[in-house]
Amino acid sequence: MYKAVLFIALIFSFSSHAANTHIKVGIDLWPGYYPIVLAKKLGYFEKRSLNVDFVLPEATDNMLGKFTSGELDLVCVAMGDAFSLYQQDPGLRVVMITDESAGGDALLSNHSSQNYNGKIIGTNLKGFGELFINSFMLKHGLKADSVSVVQLDAAEAVHALQSGQVDIAHTWEPYVTEIESFNLGKVIFDSSETPGLIPDALLANGQFIRNNPKALKKFVDAWLEASEWWQANLKKGNRIIESEMVMMPNSVNLEGIRLYNRKDNLLAFQQGSNMKSLYFVTQKYIDYFISKGVIHKNFDPADILDPSYIH
Repeated sequence: MYKAVLFIALIFSFSSHAANTHIKVGIDLWPGYYPIVLAKKLGYFEKRSLNVDFVLPEATDNMLGKFTSGELDLVCVAMGDAFSLYQQDPGLRVVMITDESAGGDALLSNHSSQNYNGKIIGTNLKGFGELFINSFMLKHGLKADSVSVVQLDAAEAVHALQSGQVDIAHTWEPYVTEIESFNLGKVIFDSSETPGLIPDALLANGQFIRNNPKALKKFVDAWLEASEWWQANLKKGNRIIESEMVMMPNSVNLEGIRLYNRKDNLLAFQQGSNMKSLYFVTQKYIDYFISKGVIHKNFDPADILDPSYIH
């Protein structure tokens, strides 16, 4: 009798484990993506039979390479980074907005002069940074040939400014605070001046969507539950994240970042004619990247946006 009960228990244990869908996720070092930390710690993934692992490769290009090679099922990046990836994987979809940069992205310079002609500006090319810099140039009346825009990963901004590799660096929190705290540069432009331009998104590759649509829906639900919990328990959430991520006390905050809940997502995924609509924002990116040769074939925003998982 005991052996029979033990055998049944082992079968149940194995079946329960086998039912758990394993999901590999890449995130940048950016507070808007930290609901994944809370969802994992608070058991929101586990209660939905999801086994979620996340990695922080630090270098965005390294992470995107892992995503396109299939090593990662999902990635969290600024939505502007999705378009070059879409050329490689037409099955890719933007399935959720995690947050919006509302001051968290910045251009920093260690020059006192406000004459930016001839300056070298670093950003991650073929992504949202190019439109961010373009907004900066429009504000200051700079022509395309009056500055040089070069490749620079956000994580390398500290070194690039210190070594003189660039005059102006585009990066985001926590790197912005790091640069300012070491007096390596001051903010001359930030994303509070470009409302709606930099939504951060959850991207799912085509293969994962085809094979695991139900698991993807559960993942989104768990994330949104964690995001809402964090906003209702900010200090406690900050401490959990700092502990789980082995960060210094008081190093996590949402300054310059607007987390998105389910309602925010439902509103963003509506057709519209202003920057509050993802379809409008997506079209701006498509037009820009086509003009720059990053995208070689036009497509409709609805081809890359899939709001079905946020309902």
